Order: sequence, then structure tokens, then C-alpha cells
Amino acid sequence: MNTENNDLSPIEAMTNAITDIGLPEPIKKNFFKAMGQLCTSAIEVPAAYLDGIAAERRAETHARIKLIEKSANQIAAQMEFDPEYAKLAVKKFGQKIIREQVNLDLITSKATKDIQISFQEKEDTTSQSEEKTISDDWLNTFEKEASQKSTEEMQTLFARILAGEIKSPESYSIKALKTLGDLNSEVANLFAKFCSCCMVLQVPSTNNSSHIIDARICSLGGNAGSNNLQSYGFSFSNLNLLHEYGLIIPDYNSWMNYHMAILLNQPILPFSISKRYWALIPTPEAKEKIELKITGVALSQVGKELYSIVDTIINDQYISSLSDYFNTLDLKLTDITENLRA
Repeated sequence: MNTENNDLSPIEAMTNAITDIGLPEPIKKNFFKAMGQLCTSAIEVPAAYLDGIAAERRAETHARIKLIEKSANQIAAQMEFDPEYAKLAVKKFGQKIIREQVNLDLITSKATKDIQISFQEKEDTTSQSEEKTISDDWLNTFEKEASQKSTEEMQTLFARILAGEIKSPESYSIKALKTLGDLNSEVANLFAKFCSCCMVLQVPSTNNSSHIIDARICSLGGNAGSNNLQSYGFSFSNLNLLHEYGLIIPDYNSWMNYHMAILLNQPILPFSISKRYWALIPTPEAKEKIELKITGVALSQVGKELYSIVDTIINDQYISSLSDYFNTLDLKLTDITENLRA
């Protein structure tokens, strides 16, 4: 390890990491704008990128410090409270600010690492010609929601959203931020489990991400609202919980035509399940299908946005049942991930 880096502050280390990988200018500008607002205020970053944001941040924090350092006796006199009570209130206020700032610093550090890794893996940036800037409203909402998250699990999710928004502004809505902020560990884990079983139709978009056309759990020929997915962890009550948080749509028996995933068609659009790609190969007995209605429980728009930040794991039990279901339709569920990589 380079001992010279031991004396660097966290923000200096993050700045060096981003500078060294040669980010495109629009992304670099978004990075410094986000860091200027979210990180600890004693930050020195290139002023050309910050456009005065760092100075404003320092002034804002200086004002907070002055408030905290006011005489507790004076506050008590103004509010007609006992001086000892005022001292405790000021101390608690200071601790709250510090706790929230620590949360933000940890999240921004994780986001920096995510950006660094994605570009070290030579992520394509040829489509980043359009300069988009993270909106102030988005950053304000992010700061409010993320500052309350002290668990590593939730900090990781917020870091992924921040990294994605820095690379491609307008990828995540303010509603998605507020929804993520409302989630507890139970709902977050249930959502990740749900996403692990989703059939996802998506096409590449111009911002190096993927536009999700549809994402749903197939109900395997049954009715999800009648607990036919309960054995996979998606009981009616669990589905209602996901709907309560706005992650899935209210119609548990909606459908989407997945005809384009059948291998006979050209061009084919495979679907993904837990980051692996699948196609449907007709059996000799199959007739040409004009429609392939996949009925089940679909992600909402917010659910689609948050899908990209959760960790998914193949559910072998569900994949086996899905394969059996397609067999009844004279279609063979086939993993073509390696074919696409070749």
C-alpha cells in the first residue's frame, strides 16, 4: 500500500480515485457536485467543477457550528428552560448532525468505489455526449433520505443509486428515493427475493443502462392472488406488503406478451432472470404462437427503477417450476447466457 495515501482524508482519497480513472467530463462534474453537497464540509475539490458549491457547503456547516456553540445558558434564557436541559438539547442536536453526516460519508465512499469499479472494467461511455446534471431537488431528497440510513445493507443500496445517478442523471426518480427511504430490512429482503424470480424484458438504452419493458413473476398458470406462489415466499399477504410500498402493481393477474422470447422469431429478445438470460425453444409438437401471455405479478415503475440496485440470487425451486410450466406450453426454457457472451 502506498504510505503516502495514509494521510489523505476520505474525500481526498475519493477525489484521487475518480481523477485517476479519467471519467468523462459530464460524469466527473456530477461526481464533484454530489460530493460537494453530501460529504463532510471541510472539502477542497476543483472549483471549476464545483461552481461554488463547496464554498456554500462550508458556509452552511459553519453556521451550524456557530449554532451548536452558542451558550446553552443563553438558549435556555430565550426558551425559559433549565440550563442543564438546554445543554442536553444542544448536545443531542450536535450528535444528530454528526450521525447523519457519518452515514452520508459512508454512502458516498461506497458510491465512489462503485463508479471506480465500473469504469475500470472499461464500461462503454461513448453515449455520454449529452451533458446532464444531477438536479438540486434530487440531491436534496437523496441527502434527506440517505442520512437516516445506518445499516450497511441500506447504505449499499443508496450508494448504488447515487453512483447510477452520477453516471446517468434522471435514472432514478425522487419517488424511487422516497420509496427506498421508507423500506425496512424485512421489505427490502422480500423485494430482493421477488426480483430474483422476475422475468425481465429489457432493451439497451442510450445511457448505458437497460430500459425495462416488463418485469414480472409468472404465476405458473394459477392465480397469485389465491396464494399459488406461496411456496416460493410470495403469499397474498407478502404481495400486499410489496404493493403497500408501491413496488408492484395492484393487479396480481396482469399479463404481457413474451412472444419475442421464442427462438423461432427474428430478432429474438431474451428475458433475464436473476442476471442470467433465457430463451424459449419450441418443441416439435409446438404450434406457431402469435401470443405468449405471461400472467402474474408485475413490478411498478418504481419497482423497475429499484430492480437494478438489488442483489438477486437464482431460485432453483422456482426456475424448475417455471420450466415445467413452459413444458406444458410445448416450450423449453433454455439458459443462453453463455451464448450471448461468446
